Amino acid sequence: KHANELYTKSVTRQAVALITNDAIKKYRGESFELVAIHYYRALNYWYLGQPEDALVECRKANLKLAQYAIHNGETSYKNDAFIHYITGLFYEATGEYNDAYISYQHAQDAYEHYASEFQIPAPQTLESDLQRVSESLNGVQLVSLDPTAFLAPASDGELVIFSEVGFVPRKLEEEIDLPIYDNDIKRSKKIKTSVLAKDISDRRHRVRHVGNVEYWLQVALPKYDATPPQTNTVYIRSGEHNGQTTLAQNYASIAQTSLNHHYPGILAKTTARAFVKYLAYRKAKKENKVLGFLTNLLNVSTEIADTRSWVSLPHNIQIGRLALTPGTHTVTLEARDINGNVIETKTIENVEINPGQRTFISHRFYR
Repeated sequence: KHANELYTKSVTRQAVALITNDAIKKYRGESFELVAIHYYRALNYWYLGQPEDALVECRKANLKLAQYAIHNGETSYKNDAFIHYITGLFYEATGEYNDAYISYQHAQDAYEHYASEFQIPAPQTLESDLQRVSESLNGVQLVSLDPTAFLAPASDGELVIFSEVGFVPRKLEEEIDLPIYDNDIKRSKKIKTSVLAKDISDRRHRVRHVGNVEYWLQVALPKYDATPPQTNTVYIRSGEHNGQTTLAQNYASIAQTSLNHHYPGILAKTTARAFVKYLAYRKAKKENKVLGFLTNLLNVSTEIADTRSWVSLPHNIQIGRLALTPGTHTVTLEARDINGNVIETKTIENVEINPGQRTFISHRFYR
């Protein structure tokens, strides 16, 4: 609710941000962060024995993405494949095969986009999930089926594990210097600042000498610290049964790609703000050197990048599936690195498996 309220932009803070920095605005979160809220709420409702409320949260997530797309324009993160997938898992677990089939189809389409934009392939189990539900429907659109029909043999149950790994990369600040030529000052009197700022920001990658450098404009920009976690995959054991997780969501990749998508706009806006500050300093300096010094000091001190983010989000989420006999089980989870070495081990006791039903659990490996 609070995130939705913050989505309504404050005109006053927007205006102040134009002359100070973006960090002055209230932080409403990135789109993928706001959708992640619904993932956690959905799990919470499921654990509370309220599956319908869990499904409502899943539906809200993608409706919210559609809303953001209207306001923010085309973006690389426009559909959450992971949310569609867990929606399908929840629907199938409650016997809503028709809705499960539709959700799995949406997940399959969204993962195709994930593969091209974020290098995140679809979990290997998705294809078999879609095929199983399709065969169960036999081409007939039904509202509900027996929820115990999705497993073979029917006497078994299934454990679905959401393994949250590591931490999403932190946003850091980087400073870059852009040359201001004497000709830029002349042009600023004839063209819009936004147009001139775009030309100046383009000099980051290629500097063309079109006059004498009058000033080196320093701008502060956000970037991600791309430090991957040690854990590569999670092995699951329970008695004689074992398996391993597959990647289903990679917040690190989504975060970096989303920032890359918005970066040109951030750079141009930040450059425009810094250039306006420089013009103010230049004018103040002509009137009074002390005033110019104080203006420049204010400009430098207020120029900071917006590095706020949801730092406790996992780097990625992996899904593990294990067919188990009904009863109480002890499940052992091993976090393994890229070479297969065990980094950390966790034991979850008293995991209740019911015949023909799914049991969902989530856990976190921080390394």
